[in-house]
Amino acid sequence: MNKYLDMLEKSGNSLMIYKEGELLFESALGGIRPHLKAIDEHGGALEGTLMVDKILGRAAAFLVIYSKAAEAITNIVSTPGKQVLDAYHLKFSYREEVLHIKMKNGVIYCPFESMVQGIYDPEEAYAAIVEKMESFRNPSS
Repeated sequence: MNKYLDMLEKSGNSLMIYKEGELLFESALGGIRPHLKAIDEHGGALEGTLMVDKILGRAAAFLVIYSKAAEAITNIVSTPGKQVLDAYHLKFSYREEVLHIKMKNGVIYCPFESMVQGIYDPEEAYAAIVEKMESFRNPSS
């Protein structure tokens, strides 16, 4: 586990995805944007991958499941994120568990973590996340 997290930290990336031992995707974007970008760019090729993520909350956990990854490794997992991974029997490991993913100010919960509360289906979660991201891009709609 540590070698992948060490490589993630040294690279400055927030997400690195490996397929059959080879680096398939990497991103330094924040939040869940790297997962969405990986899904857009690689789609079905993400099946069976190892996803190494800086922070894995409930929303990101659903995106890992939606991607059909084989395993996830993270520095920090939220308790709700861990529950999603457990529910779908995904192999995962982590360094630290926190109750919730919070915004950088440490006060407000991550909007995506809150948004997927009450959602239990990865496809429904993915659709809700994409819709929310679109509303950020097009605030008038």
